[in-house]
Order: sequence, then structure tokens, then C-alpha cells
Amino acid sequence: MVPIRGKYSSITLIEILVVIAVLGVLAAFVAPNVGSWNCKQELRNDFERLNGWLQTLRLEAVNRNLTMFTQVSKPGLNGSVHAYQGKKKKCIAYGGGWTYLGKGGTGEIMDYRSGKSNITFTSRDVCFMADGSAGASTALHNADYSYLLYRQCDGKNHQFKNKIFGATGFIEKSKYNLTTKKWDEL
Repeated sequence: MVPIRGKYSSITLIEILVVIAVLGVLAAFVAPNVGSWNCKQELRNDFERLNGWLQTLRLEAVNRNLTMFTQVSKPGLNGSVHAYQGKKKKCIAYGGGWTYLGKGGTGEIMDYRSGKSNITFTSRDVCFMADGSAGASTALHNADYSYLLYRQCDGKNHQFKNKIFGATGFIEKSKYNLTTKKWDEL
């Protein structure tokens, strides 16, 4: 068959309405999933920023041959962690000798803010020593220290935590698996 020249086909109003209705139904299914994905991604980004910030402090302690001290000043939503440096060889947070590095201090290393995520901790204060190891200034001298970030997304509590090993200062990252109810390493 040979196409006839000059003859045009057109789309009817009903066909346009059907396409719009199908797109609307698809959008209704996709929109909640996108919102949940954004929420989980913001939590993961907050967690990665925290670990990057801690790693920076650890490296600065080694580079400067000084102790770097972190202190959670505000746990919970939009929590904050401050950074200090000192010449002390032990992680004793209280007393003089610490220089605040964040906003209002020298401004060298800004405070970490948890954004829309909640932050909590096993040890409020963590130090990174000049040899790269980590320690706590509290009386509870655990071998390892951790920060936990969590957020409510799609009605479920999603959690990420790190574990800072005292002897090496290594930071292990993990995510709570809601299905297996166990922590999975990242």
C-alpha cells in the first residue's frame, strides 16, 4: 500500500485524556517512593559527612602532632559536634589547653551539624591522638566509640552508626537492616 499524500492523522481529545490519566496514576505510585528515597538519601549523606569530618580530625591530629578532641554539644535533631585541638597527650577534655576550631573559634574546622537527622553517641567526647589512635575523655573508657545517626522515613526508623576503634582510630561504618534486625557493614 502506498501512503496517500496530504492526509493527516490526528490525536483525539479522548486519547489525550487517557494518557494524562495513566500518567497521573503512575505519579501517585511513584511520588511516595521518591519522598522516602530522598529521606533515606539525606540520612546517608549526613552520615557520610560525619565520617568525613571525623576522618579529617584524625588526619589533622597526625599532621599537626596534636590531640584533636570532639564533643557533642547538642544531641538529637540538627545536633552538633564541636572540634578542638590541644597539646595534651591524653584525652582529658576538662580544663584549659584546648583551642576551639569551629565557628567562633579559629574557624579552621567547622562544627559538624547533623542536618535533618538525629545524632546520638556512646561516648560524648572522642579524641584523636597524634599517633592516629582514638580515646574518650569520659570515665567510661571503652575500647571503641561510636556515633549513631537515625531518621524516620516512610514510618520506619532508619539508622547508621560508626564505630571508632581506640587502638587504630579506624572508623567502621554500618547500617541497621530492618529486615534481618542486624547491623550490616557498609
